[in-house]
Amino acid sequence: MERADLYDMIAVERIDGSADGAETFRGTPVSGPYGRVFGGQLIGQAVAAATTAVEQTRPGRAAHSLHAYFLSVGDPRNPIDYEVAAIRDGRSFSVRSVRARQDGRLLLTAELSFQDPAKGPTHEEPRTTAYPEPESLPTCERGPAGAVHRTAVEIRRVPPELDPKSELGPRPGQAVWLRAAAPRSGVSDRDGRAVLAMATDFTVLESVVKGHGLTFATEGLTVASLDHSMWWHAPGALDEWVLYLQESPWSGGQRGLVTGRLYTRDGRLLASVVQEGLLRIAPSAPVEGAS
Repeated sequence: MERADLYDMIAVERIDGSADGAETFRGTPVSGPYGRVFGGQLIGQAVAAATTAVEQTRPGRAAHSLHAYFLSVGDPRNPIDYEVAAIRDGRSFSVRSVRARQDGRLLLTAELSFQDPAKGPTHEEPRTTAYPEPESLPTCERGPAGAVHRTAVEIRRVPPELDPKSELGPRPGQAVWLRAAAPRSGVSDRDGRAVLAMATDFTVLESVVKGHGLTFATEGLTVASLDHSMWWHAPGALDEWVLYLQESPWSGGQRGLVTGRLYTRDGRLLASVVQEGLLRIAPSAPVEGAS
């Protein structure tokens, strides 16, 4: 199978601006799940494009929040254009709007906010140190045939019986370690944040699917990301292992909600994530209660 590089997957190049004055960037997708563009790559390239645009007028401002909607399925055979519009530039914050288009179709809309470095009251949700180290866990499968995006990251799942939260009883959630399959040295903060954003979409809906006794191969099951929000709390990338803790507090109406937190190996909170996904099951498919 063809292999992908995590940092190449977020790369964009500036092209001519659009008619409405927005800056336009172009990205090259790789084949994702079910032969379509991986939604995480859309997010990662949108972050890279918006950050590059902000750096032109407000250098030093870093992305701190993202709110995105997935609108259409992308074709991995064709490039994607990202139109970045300036919404606001204040004394400390900048806001950019991104529209990802391919062959005249709108694939993704996203709003990002950027902030100058600042100091203030600090606290963060700690994580337990009882999770097994990634080296003690087996490397996960690369995903279905043709899913090139999965070759760019190494995933090691914490077995449910070794998850400290298993003491609370069965729950729709999981813990996974993530790392770039080909780490790089000297990664910029811009690329680190874009890669981290992309990686948050790799396993996020598994908590909903597995919580109902299903798998992505279940006959009649359709799973797709609907929207995605993320907040960066500290600089970080995937050159080192990152622990991704995920929980699904609710599902219903053919939708499921997942929350996630990403921690460095030494317990520093890097980012928080919320995603809602489609969970549509054909009438003949079996459904179990969350277990």
